[in-house]
Parts: sequence; structure tokens; C-alpha cells
Amino acid sequence: MSLIEKLTPEQEALIPVYREKWRAIALSTERIDRDKAAEVVKAAYVFVGLSEPEILFFDSPYAAWTAINGLMVTWRANWNISYIRDYGS
Repeated sequence: MSLIEKLTPEQEALIPVYREKWRAIALSTERIDRDKAAEVVKAAYVFVGLSEPEILFFDSPYAAWTAINGLMVTWRANWNISYIRDYGS
């Protein structure tokens, strides 16, 4: 398979169209279809031979941060207890 070294004039003319398309997608505040997103992510994992991940959705970045922060505190506490037990055995 060879790499593309130069765009055709038609491809170059489409650059602004695609740039605008992806800019609009990136800046969109519309809700995603959570079921469809989960389905696609799980299919990608299966395709590359990995087990399906647990997928979590949050209503905002702050809600995700709060949940992750809470999980990290719990994980650190459990890891420290486990580490001390394992180290002391």
C-alpha cells in the first residue's frame, strides 16, 4: 500500500468542507446517542480481540471528574491496604 503524496484538485477543494464539518461536530453540544456510542466502542474492542469494556456516561465533565476522583480515592485506599497486607506476609 502506497502513501498519498499529493491531493487531487478535487480533494483540495473539499478541505474547507470537511474542516467545517468536523469543527461543527467537535463544538456540538447535542446529546450523543449513548446506546449507539456504547455499541461502537464495544465492537471496536471485540474487533481488536479485547473483552468488552464497561462504559460509563456522565452528564457533564464535572460529574465525570467527581466520579473518577471518588474512584481514585477508593482505589488508593484499597491499594494501600492490599499493599501493606502483601508486603507484611
